[in-house]
Amino acid sequence: MIKKLIFIVLTVVGLAACSNSELKQESASSKIHSTPPSHLLVEDNVNPLNVHQPKPRLSWYANVKMQTAYQVRVASSEALLAKGQADLWDSGKVDSSVSVNIAYQGKTLTANQKAVWQVRVWSSDSHQASAWSAPSFWEMGLITQSDWQAQWLQVKDRTVAKVTPARLEWMHYAANVHSAITELPPKHKLETQWGVVEQLKAQPTASLFRHSFNVDANKPISKAKLHSTAGGYYEIFINGQKVDDRLADPGQTDFDKRILYNTDEVSQLLDKGQNTIAVHLGSGWYDENIAFSKWSNPDAQKGKRKQKTLSFGQPKFIAQLDVTYADGTRQTIASNQEWLSHPSPILKEGLFSGELFDANNVVKDWSRNTQTKNLANWQPVEVLQQWPTQRLEPQLLPPIRAVKKVTPIKIYQPRDKVWVFDFGQNFTGIPTINLAKLSLTAGQAINLRYGEWADIDGNLSQKSGGGAPLLKQVDTYIASGKDASSWSPTFTWHGFRYMEITGLTSKPALDAVYGHLVRSDVEIVGQFKSANPLVNRIHDMALWSYEGNLMAVPMDCPIRERAGWTGDAHAALITGNYNYDMENFWQKYLGDFATSSHIAPAVVPGKRSHGGTYDWAVAEVIIAWEHYRHHGDLKVIEQQWDSMVEYMDAAESQLTDNLLRKGYGDWCDPVRVPGMTRKRCNPEYTLPTMTTSGFLAHGAELMAKMSALLNKPQQAQHYQALFERIAGQYHKEYYNPETGHYGSQTADAMALQFGITPPALRQSVADALNKDVLENWKGHGSIGALGQTYVYRALSDYGYGDTAYGIFTAKGYPGYQWQFDKLKATTLWERKGVWDPEKDPEGRNPAGRSLNHPFHSGYDGWFYEGLGGIRPLGDNPGYQHFALAPVFPKSLDWVETSYKTGYGKIVSNWKRVGNKIEWQFTVPNNTTAQVTVAGKPPKVYQAGQYSLTL
Repeated sequence: MIKKLIFIVLTVVGLAACSNSELKQESASSKIHSTPPSHLLVEDNVNPLNVHQPKPRLSWYANVKMQTAYQVRVASSEALLAKGQADLWDSGKVDSSVSVNIAYQGKTLTANQKAVWQVRVWSSDSHQASAWSAPSFWEMGLITQSDWQAQWLQVKDRTVAKVTPARLEWMHYAANVHSAITELPPKHKLETQWGVVEQLKAQPTASLFRHSFNVDANKPISKAKLHSTAGGYYEIFINGQKVDDRLADPGQTDFDKRILYNTDEVSQLLDKGQNTIAVHLGSGWYDENIAFSKWSNPDAQKGKRKQKTLSFGQPKFIAQLDVTYADGTRQTIASNQEWLSHPSPILKEGLFSGELFDANNVVKDWSRNTQTKNLANWQPVEVLQQWPTQRLEPQLLPPIRAVKKVTPIKIYQPRDKVWVFDFGQNFTGIPTINLAKLSLTAGQAINLRYGEWADIDGNLSQKSGGGAPLLKQVDTYIASGKDASSWSPTFTWHGFRYMEITGLTSKPALDAVYGHLVRSDVEIVGQFKSANPLVNRIHDMALWSYEGNLMAVPMDCPIRERAGWTGDAHAALITGNYNYDMENFWQKYLGDFATSSHIAPAVVPGKRSHGGTYDWAVAEVIIAWEHYRHHGDLKVIEQQWDSMVEYMDAAESQLTDNLLRKGYGDWCDPVRVPGMTRKRCNPEYTLPTMTTSGFLAHGAELMAKMSALLNKPQQAQHYQALFERIAGQYHKEYYNPETGHYGSQTADAMALQFGITPPALRQSVADALNKDVLENWKGHGSIGALGQTYVYRALSDYGYGDTAYGIFTAKGYPGYQWQFDKLKATTLWERKGVWDPEKDPEGRNPAGRSLNHPFHSGYDGWFYEGLGGIRPLGDNPGYQHFALAPVFPKSLDWVETSYKTGYGKIVSNWKRVGNKIEWQFTVPNNTTAQVTVAGKPPKVYQAGQYSLTL
């Protein structure tokens, strides 16, 4: 296997494109390409401003049929580059076809230094180099702590808002004890919940900070870089204008180990003379100290063990503005003791509770230049003497933004003066209230509660949020009579389809409210649609579920835990990788494994984690490998190596007779009939030993491959031997020669896809798997979260594409049409059989589990790999050499798929015409595709657009 890995790339590169009498090449031009390289990226970003990597990774589109060599040159200024003076690095002509993640090898760069670069390439059809690309650049950030002149600031004396009747209503709603709530907690939990009210009463306000400064009015500004971040969520302004469109920022990390910071170019926001920089600061993940922290009665017996806290401390921030004038002189404005603070009109806020906003407490012009008399109530700040984190790292993954507007489709009135908006779609979002349409009077308060469920009359339920968090989602707005035209919460977000509004005296207009889907703004790179509207809807449901849980970590659900469960991450990994550009997102998440205080963590990052969950934590190994296969970046494997070895060593030490005999297992596989109960969501059909051992075997084989890539032959041999030990024992214990398979759909699929099944038995195991789906489950899948990724390929790769496709169209429970028709699902439920719609047609007894759980979305990768046939070719990285092998189900008329890689867009579209299939596919520049159709040997095609009739 190792030798195969080493030589596979050379073998594929050496293959020539094949001709075929059935093939029509439409535009694979053989003429000399004169287009220079384009789409220049550094660390997968366009012109990043805060790079820390000493050897940043450079990528480009070669724009030639096959690149044979490249030359990169880097200069300290565009003027030098224009003269051909590459004073930082000139790679010279490098014989290579690779054009993604090429490491910079030039002079060491210092803080804030700018590097301008361009590239040219040679192609297989010309001895002449292309023209040089247009220049691009990157800038270094503040690389070390000593590069920061700024200091961390926090409020010196925090303000706790006075409790008024309107404010107390928010607390009662958030603690789930309000008299108007129809789902009060059981009596034995009421004491705890009333304790939560006391915690909310004591919670300080969010905070405002500001600082005025002068820039030289006589000098033009050539550049102004603002570096900033916070422990907590923050917004930053210059002269009243928000610097960015980031939300819920910065992304969650183990804050004591690292905090991500932003760098923005803000020269256009600066005025001549006086300027004001301002910060709005909330708790975010940094100071979450109620939802999962049990309340202790202060009058109870003393001396008990201190309650666990998830808080990292009081919210704080840091900001440094580096101004460079045209004459080369510089000025730095940094957060320090000269700044001032003031309580925010956001009186209470939290990720799980929502926000209490009192417009009567708005501070006019708080973020703008203002007269000194208007600062009379502002207070000095507290300067931290030590950093609250070990290091600051650039936030290179896309920030969280509002990406899609969602409008309500209906209003219910379940009770007097209670209105419930139905958005028609469960999503993770932030609402916007059109205050101009509500005509609120001074002091009038409206309360907004959020839920994934409403019954037939529109009664909202928050039961799907579970009992673990002690807080429920509610926002309250208290009007001043001089209100803005609209309002949105700032430091929170919600998972919901329904929004209840109380506090109004008359029915609101349908357009008085709208929402936005918010998520990490990763680029959409995959497109899929088919002739079957049901399949398209199933695809959309996967995306709504996945996007609604992409908040700088891959979350499990948006209302109950909002945690980066590691097993959920690898269960849905394939969905993320084919639909979105996850390159920097996964690099960040892998870094969360490295900073975790646990070995084999169940959750990263944060304090809710625990260790020893090997079937979950294998995500680290799988994500690192798939990251390499999708993006061709070996550096990530190098950086993650020590952490992965630590995981593997710990897992191997737990083996008993060559199997790992504990784990969560194939979580939430379907019960036989709706409404069946079971302990938590433990698997029904696949032993946890099977999944944990199967994944450890898979992880061992991936580690063997990565060892070979890193030139670690001894470790490669060790991990390969470990794989063979586990695989052999797995097969010995669980393969049943009488039935011809391993006992469940998930176990069969994993054994086939991970290479556990001996080659001679693989087709017969696939036959047995097919039989189980068709006969035992009437065409349905019996798979849970862990089986979703593997069952469809296990079927279609062995000739059962119709069965794989049929799982999506199968009638009745637990099929997808049943989920749409009976559950009215718009996202994937954690337990699709937890509620029986036949016994509760009016929805009076709502499901007590999450209704937005993307760990069931792993099927979506098959729409690309199976129906579109787009998949990596063996272990070749970055899709420079990829496979095309579509499945053509008999009952499907056409499919259109595309996937944008680091080399360009792969397209695979097919349709039935009479008794033939017309298949059109595009091979991007500087790539080759190995094309496989049934009954014919594979053939390799170079860049171009092709049409094939089958």
